[in-house]
Amino acid sequence: MRLFAMYAVSRRPLMPKALTLPLKILPVKAHGLILSALLNRVFRIQLAEGELDFLEARVVQIKVSDAALRYALTMQNGRLTEAGGQPADLTISGSVYDYLLLIAGREDPDTLFFQRHLVMDGDTGLGVHLKNMLAAVEPEELPIPREFRAMVERGLQLYERVL
Repeated sequence: MRLFAMYAVSRRPLMPKALTLPLKILPVKAHGLILSALLNRVFRIQLAEGELDFLEARVVQIKVSDAALRYALTMQNGRLTEAGGQPADLTISGSVYDYLLLIAGREDPDTLFFQRHLVMDGDTGLGVHLKNMLAAVEPEELPIPREFRAMVERGLQLYERVL
């Protein structure tokens, strides 16, 4: 019995469906505009240094599986923008919890991808390039306000209590 427990798949907490309702009120395009604006601020140094130029005219779709949300982003004129329904070159899927772990710096992208908590479909070369860029960024170096980091940490703690 103990041996079986070692190899059992760990259960990941999922966002309660009731909490996804307010997110569904906003149009999908608004979600993409908000996310692209946030990412442009967070990755402003990487954008200025051309580290995200490999995304130019490519579409990355971010799926949040337990919240039933999809964000399609592309790079135009040195900025991340909402992709406006263009087909995705790469889709990254994961739960809210997995994305929070990534944002908080508790898990690195390699771990989340290799454990299949974040899953890539589509252009694997683009996906590996994106994963490597994310892995090279130290979370504490990103211009994320302390209040937001505290909010992410509280969200993770809430998820872990539910688990």
